[in-house]
Amino acid sequence: MNYREATCQQLNQFYKQNRDKARAKPQDIMYAAINDDGKVCAVLRLLSYDTFLFLRSVLTASEYRGQGIASELTRYALKQHACITYTLPTPLAVSLYQRLGFTTVPKQEIPEQLSASYRRFRQGNDGARVMVINSGLG
Repeated sequence: MNYREATCQQLNQFYKQNRDKARAKPQDIMYAAINDDGKVCAVLRLLSYDTFLFLRSVLTASEYRGQGIASELTRYALKQHACITYTLPTPLAVSLYQRLGFTTVPKQEIPEQLSASYRRFRQGNDGARVMVINSGLG
């Protein structure tokens, strides 16, 4: 599996093929896991803020789930950026992010720039939380 930067077109095509509502924008930082046949197997995007990144829209094609591809892609992407990274994991993904080193952020410590996203996310997800990792450490 090859992990590398990707294009907006690659991500949006992948999201559409996998019936996901996420959409990449040209200013996003994008990565993909691509197999030896050149097929995109998983993607993610990072939104850049002044002092941190926001990890969004991590998606693995159904036939590649459970193989650790999204975990490795996330590790790869975070290694490229030595800074604090936040995410809003779905309840099912919390344990994955904990294994990657993310920890839950108390509500009062959520950056203002993420507050609106958190409020929207919380409406549809019981137990919603913001998680953070400082990929510049260690």
